[in-house]
Amino acid sequence: MPEILAFRGLLVGVMHYEYTTNLFGDATMASKLVRAVPSVIKPLADALSDGHRYPPGEMFRFFLGSVMEVWGYQPWYPVPADAQPLVQQAIGCYDQALSKEEPFKDILGILYEELASHGGKQLLGQFFTPWSIASMMARMNADPDHQTSGNGLKAFSDPACGSGVMLLAKANQLLEANGPDELRNWQFHGCDIDGICARMTAIQLAANCAVHRLEIGEIIIQQGNTLSLSETKTMIMYATAPPKVALAS
Repeated sequence: MPEILAFRGLLVGVMHYEYTTNLFGDATMASKLVRAVPSVIKPLADALSDGHRYPPGEMFRFFLGSVMEVWGYQPWYPVPADAQPLVQQAIGCYDQALSKEEPFKDILGILYEELASHGGKQLLGQFFTPWSIASMMARMNADPDHQTSGNGLKAFSDPACGSGVMLLAKANQLLEANGPDELRNWQFHGCDIDGICARMTAIQLAANCAVHRLEIGEIIIQQGNTLSLSETKTMIMYATAPPKVALAS
């Protein structure tokens, strides 16, 4: 087992997180969402809030599913035809937000927190770590001695990954401390029982690599109950860095 350096919050393995209409919100919630988020992601929040008959929470699901489909993954949450233009706009806004932020900054987690705060996330046992705390913890755990995975990569795991903030903070810390080549030496493994959270983590890691032209050695993101040894987990994303090719002199 990879060394578990991040294990925070409550482990609520017996609960299955399904979202009802009270999480999806209404027009009032849409305006609150846009006002509450940082300026760099207001265009993304605005696009997700402009779904008319589709509330922001449902637009967020459309967005996550569409990003995964763009990368060739199986459809997850079908996007109605009349919502597709706004979802594509949201994807463009997310790309712009990533390019303006430092690499691996948690963006989607902030949006999700605002959505879930109106739908009783506390009742579901979901409490997300703020970026400032995650960043501090990553730097406090900057120990050079890490257990390695089966393929020889250094391993960092989060068994209840939420938006992926701890994995993102670790990647950010490694990049700042040792440069981009160090990321190729690492495996990042996240798991969450919530399908939305698992996909947020996968998207944030992969999208940051794409936008900032970085490579992580291996990304493994699963959906399932980390506490269960018998339950089969669903693979959400498996990605590896391409091998380096030595150029002839």
